Amino acid sequence: MPDLLERDAALKPIRLLPINSAAESKGSIHDDEKAREMGYRGGLVSGSTILAYMSRLMFESFGANWLTGSTLSGRLRRPVYEGGEVTIEGTVVEPPAPANGGRVTVEVRVIMPEGDVAAIGQASCIVGAN
Repeated sequence: MPDLLERDAALKPIRLLPINSAAESKGSIHDDEKAREMGYRGGLVSGSTILAYMSRLMFESFGANWLTGSTLSGRLRRPVYEGGEVTIEGTVVEPPAPANGGRVTVEVRVIMPEGDVAAIGQASCIVGAN
């Protein structure tokens, strides 16, 4: 983990196929039929699922440190659809130091197959001071 704790360090990205766990929510934007009526190409993967994917990157990068005292905020920028592989990546924007209580802060991004950023956020957890 030491190489992950420097400013501008890139976390090892993860790739996954999004799942629309709310697809059965008839009449909602997650339902294929309703979403198409609204001009989308299909039902949208829920925002909470997208945030969970960001959280997964942090867990895979920082392990048990992510499970206590962590923070995550995110903003959805583009629709994410089931089936198209996305990449979750992160970059350290503030390394841990005594002044910040040993907290690492990471900018997290969800990247669509075409390269567009679907979501962006910031996450942090305590890993110990450098």
